[in-house]
Amino acid sequence: MRRPDDRPAPRVQPLAADSEQEQDLIDEGGLAEEGLPPQVDGDASTPESRRLHELVIQLGRYRSLRDPLHGICEDNQLTPTQVHALMWLGNDGPTHVGLLAQRIGITKKTITGVVDRLEAMKLVERARDAEDRRAVVARLTPQGTALYDRLNHSVNHAMGRLLDLLEPEDREALFGLLERVLKRLASRAQTA
Repeated sequence: MRRPDDRPAPRVQPLAADSEQEQDLIDEGGLAEEGLPPQVDGDASTPESRRLHELVIQLGRYRSLRDPLHGICEDNQLTPTQVHALMWLGNDGPTHVGLLAQRIGITKKTITGVVDRLEAMKLVERARDAEDRRAVVARLTPQGTALYDRLNHSVNHAMGRLLDLLEPEDREALFGLLERVLKRLASRAQTA
């Protein structure tokens, strides 16, 4: 599965050199302008959600899980947000800038600066969507694709090390749980 939302990558045309007008996509996920979920009244947490949250935090404390990307990011002077942008573009292909902001969890205003810096590093280029000339699409350059391949290889290597900590039946249980969660999320998205 290449695109999580099952939409084809947008067709793109190169931007005209003198055109700097951008129009981002309308938020599709009900996110507020700041990229945060709408305000929820009261505490919606449960003992299970707090437990999962704590386990994720504990996993994040193990630096060895993050180390494979650290060297690549340092060598290329990339921020975590820039890495997220490269990874999403590598996974999804050309993506509307507004949707890329949503995927990363930043505002539309912030994504402009991120894409500007990646473009200056010759890792990303902007283009107009062929079907909606007002929409701006970001895509990896050949240099960006080569870097994405290195990042992706490092992530896969780190995931392999993490999976090595589990017995084969535990791995299958983990895969089964994640696949069921994804199936239910897709089902909810279709009915919404």
